[in-house]
Amino acid sequence: MSTPLITTQNLKFSQSNKTLINDAEFSIHKFDRIILVGTNGCGKSSFLRILKGIDVPDQGEIWKAPNIKIDLLEQNPPMPKTNNLNDFISKGNYHPNLSKISLILEQLGLTNIDLTKQLSGGEIRKIYLAQSILNEPDIMLLDEPTNHIDLPTIDWLEKKLLELNTTMIIVSHDQEFLKKIGTRIFWFNKTQLIKREGTYNNFFEWTEQLIDIEKHKMHKIKQKIKNETKWSVEGISGRRKRNMGRVKELEKLNQNYENNKISDNKSIDISLTKTNDSSVNIAETLNVSFTYENTYVKKNVITDFNYKIRRNDRIGIIGANGSGKTTLIKILQGIYKPTNGKVKIGERVSIKYFDQNKETIKLDSSPWKTLTEDGDHVEFLGKKIHVLSYLKKFLFDEKKSLQNNSTLSGGEKVRLLLAKLFLNNHNFLILDEPTNDLDFETLKLLKENISNYDGTVLIISHDRYFLDHTVNKLLVFENDNKIFQHEGNFTDYFEKYGLYKLIKSNSKKINQVKASKENYIKPNIISKKKLSFKETHNLKTLPDKIEILEVKLKQLENLLNINNLYHNDKTTFDKTVIEITDVKKNLSIAEDELLELQILNDEINAQ
Repeated sequence: MSTPLITTQNLKFSQSNKTLINDAEFSIHKFDRIILVGTNGCGKSSFLRILKGIDVPDQGEIWKAPNIKIDLLEQNPPMPKTNNLNDFISKGNYHPNLSKISLILEQLGLTNIDLTKQLSGGEIRKIYLAQSILNEPDIMLLDEPTNHIDLPTIDWLEKKLLELNTTMIIVSHDQEFLKKIGTRIFWFNKTQLIKREGTYNNFFEWTEQLIDIEKHKMHKIKQKIKNETKWSVEGISGRRKRNMGRVKELEKLNQNYENNKISDNKSIDISLTKTNDSSVNIAETLNVSFTYENTYVKKNVITDFNYKIRRNDRIGIIGANGSGKTTLIKILQGIYKPTNGKVKIGERVSIKYFDQNKETIKLDSSPWKTLTEDGDHVEFLGKKIHVLSYLKKFLFDEKKSLQNNSTLSGGEKVRLLLAKLFLNNHNFLILDEPTNDLDFETLKLLKENISNYDGTVLIISHDRYFLDHTVNKLLVFENDNKIFQHEGNFTDYFEKYGLYKLIKSNSKKINQVKASKENYIKPNIISKKKLSFKETHNLKTLPDKIEILEVKLKQLENLLNINNLYHNDKTTFDKTVIEITDVKKNLSIAEDELLELQILNDEINAQ
């Protein structure tokens, strides 16, 4: 085995006076892809920050190979404070590989990103992923890398990480992602760091075996204590003294095992509730369209969408980042009004919404105050229950219940949102990325509760495992503002169509932007009396070029529609997907150029 990149001895670290890891020893080698597993708040993110050198352990030694370069993608990375994306991604490198940067940005759909505007969580995460990949560190520390990013990007990321052949330490809730990436496992259990060589595929079976072994050890110790106690009472004086000493040693050993034993992680024990039955028709969209319009561009995200949501439907929503998924669920809730069409909500429908951005959690409040501003009781299942008793069901002890929400981990914030969700009565659940930051125990609970929920569920998610076990219908946001309706779960959809339908085009249709020409903020250009020969030529020829590209794009997309192309001819499938990406890029460039020339020509004619 090669010389370790990182080695530790007797590592211990705590948070809020609680020991998270005690006496940990491990080595990290070149090409390791280590998965960190454990309950929310067990110290996984802290562990990454210690390896990066941001935080310092309470005790122990950490040895790192000389000149080692470590990159950390944090769970909630900040908005980049720059207007120069290339400079940010290259970390100020004086000689950045611009062609390589351009390729990665294109693959991540970041080509036309505007850093002067507020970005989505997915866009921010993609920028930091691009930065880490392009800087080629010796070790990549990735804290929930698949959060907020769409399925095509997750698929691309899986392939890219495997291609890199670099050392990685990853925190993730995405089980399909872990199965493909991991080669070793570090399991955070109580204060122990338990290591396993091998993939994530049989993780739960492995933990159950370890727990069974521990239970057997505990049983033997308890039986020995029982026997030695009996002998000490029944035995002669000399032997009695010796037996009592053995009892004390065994009790000490037993207590040590109790404090540090491998155990089943505590899980939430609660069920979703609902109100009275709703009408059969929960909601219906009638020719619903929605258009975002700003100073620069008019963008259609939903066009002529007709759909009926019926009682007890289990519907998943998938699509590329920015395709309109969250817009749709806000239209259903009445937060947004459709540009055209209307929405009908059925009788006795009570909606409960889970917000992926956790905006309903006030950071200067506490879990207690989040559930009840005044008093100390909440109503659950028609009965009043003390807020501490209720929060305990979600694994918040008294101390944690009174702490500031800003001290909670990402997963603990999600558990707090679930506490709010489970508390209120409802018959229509709308969940926007509910699995982000969740540990496996809470994810399992949520999956089981949704499966058994006597109501209607609408879920936006990029978690393939979760979708497969919770929904039986899909609304798929495709290109050209179309929403495809699929009967079946995610695996059914993927086996039939693959992911190519979810690849989001960055092109701006000319008919979308022509209407907003008058609102277009003009770039700083030199006043001209007429177009140049080249500009005149391009103005004349670009429409034909755009038409040719659109025809080619249609042909390529039709090629992908051939049954089972993904399985029967993977090479052709991959080549076609790449061609589609190139055509879309060229189409976007041509459309943007035509728009600028049209605006310039209009200005000249108006003089």
